[in-house]
Amino acid sequence: MRLPVTRHDNYAFLLAGLLFFFLLIPILHSLVDAGINVGLMRSLAQAGVSAMMLIGVWSLIREKQLFRIELGLAGLSVAFPVFGMFYPSLGVDIGQSVVALIFCVISGFIAARHVFSGARVNRNRLYGAMCVYLLMGLAWAIVYTFIFNFFPASFHGMEAPGNPVVFDDFLYFSFVTLASLGYGDISPAGPLARTFAYLEVIAGQFYIAIMVAGLVGLYMKKREGE
Repeated sequence: MRLPVTRHDNYAFLLAGLLFFFLLIPILHSLVDAGINVGLMRSLAQAGVSAMMLIGVWSLIREKQLFRIELGLAGLSVAFPVFGMFYPSLGVDIGQSVVALIFCVISGFIAARHVFSGARVNRNRLYGAMCVYLLMGLAWAIVYTFIFNFFPASFHGMEAPGNPVVFDDFLYFSFVTLASLGYGDISPAGPLARTFAYLEVIAGQFYIAIMVAGLVGLYMKKREGE
């Protein structure tokens, strides 16, 4: 049973949350390089993840079951950092990353279903299409982080594994790969990293092709109707 939706520009809020998070990460990295306390910066980064997820829950929910799942994920995104303050461990960091990955997958699915199921193009649908693309890049960045944690030699051009702030490098690499830019400053070295890299290229190209074709089809349908 669907919940009533009254937010006509609900994806604009999710888009704003994603952009805020993407800008927050490099700013925090720059502050760490300037000598600011690393623990404080990590806490702010985790708070940024939680804020983004809470915005996503508010803006994307259309079904009761998905509402409960995403609300639970948002709650875990707040609980993990609090737990990590008292019991810091790699398991806590991995748990928070898993929660964020699941959130990206579910949110991307909800947004994509809405974007490609409409009968006409409007502003909110365009916002949703942008959110899907950004969520794809974010999800792959989290996957690359997992690979790096377990196989540190899987990437050329990355900083040392002991550096506590490295996610913005994976975020950069993910979107460079998704857009097929291939600058070469960071490159996959291990077989698992290479596999996910070319899968991301394929997903990015197919998404752009399908989105453009769908928007053009809707536009032509509208013209024919007129």
